[in-house]
This record gives sequence, structure tokens and C-alpha cells, in this order.
Amino acid sequence: MEVQVLFRAWKALQVRLEGFFVPRLAAGQNPSVSLRWSCARNTRISIFPAMPAINRISAAAAGLAVLVFAGCSSVKPAPLSAEKVCRDKFEAAKKDFDKRHDPDAQTKLRDIGVNCISYDYAEEAQYMLAQSHYRTEQWIEAQTEFQILTDHWERSKYYPEARWKIAHAAYLQAPSWDRDPSLTQTALEKADAFLSDFATGPWTDSAKADREDVLDRLAQRQYETAALYLKMDEPQAATIYFQLLLKDYPDSKRVPKARLELAKSYAQLDQFDRARESLDSLKSDSVKAAPLREQIASTQKLIEKSHRKFEERRAREAAEARQDKL
Repeated sequence: MEVQVLFRAWKALQVRLEGFFVPRLAAGQNPSVSLRWSCARNTRISIFPAMPAINRISAAAAGLAVLVFAGCSSVKPAPLSAEKVCRDKFEAAKKDFDKRHDPDAQTKLRDIGVNCISYDYAEEAQYMLAQSHYRTEQWIEAQTEFQILTDHWERSKYYPEARWKIAHAAYLQAPSWDRDPSLTQTALEKADAFLSDFATGPWTDSAKADREDVLDRLAQRQYETAALYLKMDEPQAATIYFQLLLKDYPDSKRVPKARLELAKSYAQLDQFDRARESLDSLKSDSVKAAPLREQIASTQKLIEKSHRKFEERRAREAAEARQDKL
């Protein structure tokens, strides 16, 4: 259709140009013509005198026909729909994501999350944004974006994975035991929340391992604090932190050693019944007590020796008190 229109325009212009050239050629003139088509941004086509007449006519006609068809068309393309714009954005973002061009992908995916949230692929875009941060080890951003996914798409096929990665990202932000424990405590809470909802599944074992590790860091913080007080000859303060460890982190692998040291602390305070009670609690779990068998026997001897000395001191003090009365 477009070729036919162009051909007709060219033929019509050729007829008109012949009316201009032919009389002048018959009179022996060799004219040149400069044609201006104003609606084509003042484009000028010059037909040079050196060209044969018939070529000049054809060239002028063809040139003007092209300008009429291409330069002066009033038809403009229809604007793209919002759905088409968002779909194009999603495809471009997905291409960057698949190629692991993460900075570009993240910028485009965030734009989709703001401007294209009502479309079906917004969920997929949110997952890709979170996963992009996760695989580039941007743990804070990954945790935030996966949280948005779980908050807005509770029935998403990505929901269990997102919950796991929220917990694991929190775990990866947890510092060593001697730093501020707030992030470690958060990691423990996230792991507990995940395991409460997903007692079985592909990520359950990993979540349990993460939980055990952060639990041990928190327990170690209490244990090291108590041990420090023991070195400072402050057994009363040591018992407080050992008791906190047993109360707050009963599943920690630090518990057996804490019970052993707690027994020693009570012995230093002359609280021998409590010392024996702590040691008996440890011995009641044969599995946990087995690696500490020698230390348990040594601590038991220490308690008994300390108790004898205590009784001897009391008897001596009582005798001295009676002597003073005489």
C-alpha cells in the first residue's frame, strides 16, 4: 500500500514538472529548478542543469514524492499503554537479572515495585530484587526486600524460601560473641519464627544449624562474663551470669561447662548444697557429662575438700568463742 501511494505521488509530480521543463527545453533553454517543501523542515532538492532533462524531471518527482510521504505525514504513533510500558520494563529488568547485571537490574526492579505494582509480574519482580541483593551479599537490603515479598504476597510460591532467606540474612549479620548482641538476638528470633512455621522442609536443617550457632554465641557471652568474674575472685557475680546462661539458653552446648563452673562458684561461697545440686544436674545427663568425666570428679573432690575446711573452720571458731566466754 505504501509503495502504491509513493508511486502515484511520483507520477503526479512528474506530470506537473513536465509542464515546467518541456516548454523551456523546446525554446533551447537549459533550466535548473530548486524545489522547497516547507513541511519537510525546508528541505531543498536541487535539479542541476548538467542532468538530462528527463532525469531531472524524474529525480524531482521522486524527491518530492518521498518528502510528501515521509516528511509531511500527519499520522503519529499511538502512545504506549501503561501495561505495555511496565511489561517492557519487566522484560528489560529480567534480562539484566538473568545476566547478573545486578546494579542495573536492581534499579529497574525498584522502579517496577513503585510504578507497576498492580500487574501480575510485580511479585516476580519483587523476588528478583530481593534475590539480586541476596546473591551480592547485601544482607540488610535482601532481608528488607524479602520481608516486603512475604508481607504483600503471603500465598506466593516464593514464600517459604523468602522466610528462610530472611532468617539466614539475619544470621549472616550476627557478629561474634564479644560484640553488641542485638543483631545476634534478632537472628535467633528470626530462626525461631521460621522453625515455628516450617518444622520440616528443604531449609529446616540449615535453619536449625544457624539457630544453634547464634544461640551458642549468646551463651558464650554469658559464660565468658561469668568466667571473668571468677578470675576476679567475684564468685557471687559469676553465679548470676551462669544462672542467666542456664535460664536463657538451656539448649546451648555451653550448659554442661556452665554447670561445672557454677558448682565451683557455689563452693567458693560455702554454698555446698547448691554446688552438689549443680553437679548432680550435670551428671544426670550422661551424654553431656561423658566428655567432662574427669573434670566432674575433680570438682566433686574440690567441693568435698572445701566443705571439710569449712566445717573445720566453723569448729575452730566455735571453740574460740567458747574459750573467750571462759
